[in-house]
Amino acid sequence: MLFVRKFFKKEKPRVYLDSIFVVPRGELTSSDEWGFLASAESFEESIRAELGEIFNLPHISTASEVTRRDLGLQVAVVGYRGGELVDAGLHPISVPIFWKPKIEIHSRLFYLDSQKTFKKYKVVERFSWSDFVGRSMTLNGLFFRYKPLYNNKDMEHLLLKACLRLVEKMKSSL
Repeated sequence: MLFVRKFFKKEKPRVYLDSIFVVPRGELTSSDEWGFLASAESFEESIRAELGEIFNLPHISTASEVTRRDLGLQVAVVGYRGGELVDAGLHPISVPIFWKPKIEIHSRLFYLDSQKTFKKYKVVERFSWSDFVGRSMTLNGLFFRYKPLYNNKDMEHLLLKACLRLVEKMKSSL
């Protein structure tokens, strides 16, 4: 019985990192609306560096003796935004406009020998409504606004949560 199990057990593929992309975001829903914490370029660079640490895989250029089961990985952060609550309108009538922080990551696993796609993945991670409402109802959120509701550390935490979900999805399909 042990021989049969070993015979039919499929070998896990080797995975190599191909590329990491961070798509620039629009300025309307940026995570640091006032630019106090970091510029958009440095924030994108920190996301790219964080992704490089999370997906610490050998680069595709180091692949030797490629088999037909070996895979390449491409990771892209296609959208991210910070959370904000603003009051729009005239003095007697006000309309609250808000958006929650969000990060969207896409990835693609492909066969190294044929460049054909093995599988695509998409993960969207957001802060909870309770966290958003809790931060919005503080003195900073309601009155003084001496800093944005969500800073770069909060966005990096959200990025880590999204990457963990992405890795779990990829591991379950291999």
